[in-house]
Amino acid sequence: MIDATDFARRQLELAAEFGKFVFDHPEVEENLPDGAQVFFEVEGEPEFNRFSLELADQRQREGAGPVVRVRLKGLAPASAWPKPKE
Repeated sequence: MIDATDFARRQLELAAEFGKFVFDHPEVEENLPDGAQVFFEVEGEPEFNRFSLELADQRQREGAGPVVRVRLKGLAPASAWPKPKE
């Protein structure tokens, strides 16, 4: 199982990159539900994904608001992120 500190560090990295992407693509933010909690699923990182899914499920059970899962291939330049659906 991934260490909670390692998970938090990775989650922060991904959140920062996602934030940059959303800043550059404001239409993405328009599609996120108000109060959404974003959780990441990274290709090739099963331990991270398992921890992320467990945390997302827990937050949903607690009624913390909508949960949005973002699937990624890993950290990449913004140009490598998938284009938003129109």
